[in-house]
Parts: sequence; C-alpha cells; structure tokens
Amino acid sequence: MRSVWGLATRQTVAGVVGIEHAITVEEAIALHTTMAAELLRETHSRGTVAPGQFADLTIWPRDPRSVENLSELRDLTPTYTIIGGQVKYGAVSAVSK
Repeated sequence: MRSVWGLATRQTVAGVVGIEHAITVEEAIALHTTMAAELLRETHSRGTVAPGQFADLTIWPRDPRSVENLSELRDLTPTYTIIGGQVKYGAVSAVSK
C-alpha cells in the first residue's frame, strides 16, 4: 500500500513531489492489478479473480479505497497474501475456518 499511498499523495522521502500528477486510490490500485496485467500482456493468466487465473491476491484488514485519511495507507499491512492458491503470509488456520 505504500506505493498506492505515494501515487495518491505524491509524498516521498524528499517531501511532496509532483502533486499535479497525483491519482486516485482506485487508479493506483488498478495500476498494480488489472492495468499491470494488461501492460505485461498477461490478462489471460492474471489481473482478475476468475477461473483459470493465478490465485495470487492480498487481503487487507480494511478496504484501502475507503480510508478517509490517505496517510493511513502508508503503513497498511496485509492480513494475508495468497500465491498460487496457498497462504504465504498470514494465519493459515484462520483461512481454513
């Protein structure tokens, strides 16, 4: 989420840079998901949650699109990361319940 935060706020270690190039949180998330798959010409295997696609996804403790204060995105930590259908980060027992 730090990258999404940076794209939406244009904040960097050097301060705010290029505020005129800030994009919405929704646009920043799309850049990391569906649009990245399009750019890499991999829409046949990634970019959406659908049968036949890689089962790679991250589950966040809250919807990043719903935060009111964008600074909350900077340190938002995933609850789970699933790669190839397997939990790689997070409590496996909580997923299987």
